[in-house]
Amino acid sequence: MKHSYLLSTGFKILAFSLLPLSASATQPLETFLTAAQSHSFDSREQSATTEQRNWEKGAALGRLLPSFTARGTFTHNQYAAIVTLPGQPEPVTITPENQLDGLLQLDVPLVDVSSYHRYRQAGHAAAAADMQLELTGKDVQRSVGRAYYSFLGGSALVGAAEKSVALAEANLSYVGTRRELGVALDLDYQRAKANLERSKQELADAALMRDLAARNLETLTGIAPTEAGDDFPSDDLHTEGSIQEWLGVKDTPTRRVQARLDQAAASGRRAAATALLPTLSGMANERFTNAGGFIGRTEFYTLQAILQWKLDYGTYATAQAQSVASDVQAIRVERALRGVSDMIFEAYKRVETGIVKSQSARVQEAATQQAADLALERYQAGSATQLDVTQAQRDAFQARAARISADADLVFARLSLRATAGRPLDSAPPGASASTQGTP
Repeated sequence: MKHSYLLSTGFKILAFSLLPLSASATQPLETFLTAAQSHSFDSREQSATTEQRNWEKGAALGRLLPSFTARGTFTHNQYAAIVTLPGQPEPVTITPENQLDGLLQLDVPLVDVSSYHRYRQAGHAAAAADMQLELTGKDVQRSVGRAYYSFLGGSALVGAAEKSVALAEANLSYVGTRRELGVALDLDYQRAKANLERSKQELADAALMRDLAARNLETLTGIAPTEAGDDFPSDDLHTEGSIQEWLGVKDTPTRRVQARLDQAAASGRRAAATALLPTLSGMANERFTNAGGFIGRTEFYTLQAILQWKLDYGTYATAQAQSVASDVQAIRVERALRGVSDMIFEAYKRVETGIVKSQSARVQEAATQQAADLALERYQAGSATQLDVTQAQRDAFQARAARISADADLVFARLSLRATAGRPLDSAPPGASASTQGTP
């Protein structure tokens, strides 16, 4: 009776090891990417920065437009100035004791080359900030993608660890029963017990990885991921075409942003240089007063044309500083463009490496799972030791974890490659037909 129980328990362990994993799934990646556009701190900060740059552009434009001033004053004079003029029947008040003055003034810039270039500079900066919003979005996509696939990988690893714990518990129960019958050593029982505790530790580590990724994903998107499946979605292992085609992508968000910043720096240099030129403006004002003076008028207007030429060393030094700033920006453009090429190159190479690693990890996972099943069968037949079983089960779990990690790294490398190149995440490689390519 006890021997039939042992056989039944052994077959249960073997059957459990062959069961497929459950396939529940969390929200799709697109849900988190859409939410991150409006929720992530980086996106919100860049949106506010874009609005700030647009208002700064408006402020620069305001210096080129006419301005209107209205001013009223009340003055109490200790002594009033009143004179009687020949031929005038009434005294004339030159300065009343309580004087009221009103002024309406219109200032019109006519020629101000420096302010014009500063307006152009602010316009380029505003356009760059708007384009930076797209670039920030690509960076957020990478962050969300990394958190999303880390969550899926962690969830799959939890599933594998739970399976490993269940196997270890069943194995410990089986070995314990054999020990009671006197057909298993206490050493085998202690090894099975240690294997169970190690599996519990691996489950705790996997749960930590999953929970931290879920928290990070919620921070980035404002959406808490629901329970994910116990397996990581398999990549179809398609290649990404030629690396030269990826490196040849010119219309990237980084390139557009840097081009605008380069134009802004050039406009800033011209604005500083032309600050040494004279400016021409016009002014018209209408005055209302109860101090008519000798003309006896309580309201009158004046028109002025003002030519101003200011020369000072500070303006010259500012022009030189802006010239150097333009050179600095040119270096930044070069560095940024090279950085994008390096990121594309790295992502492409990680895809290449990831395909090889995923292929190998899948074969390794299948082989170690088969080895674990064979070790269990041989132990039940008395031709293998408990050490063989625990080592085989440990190898099977580690191989499964390696396969999950390799698949997650591969899918994220594909996402990073497209985000860096400014392409849609589901697009085919450059020069390839979307119908002939799998989507990551």
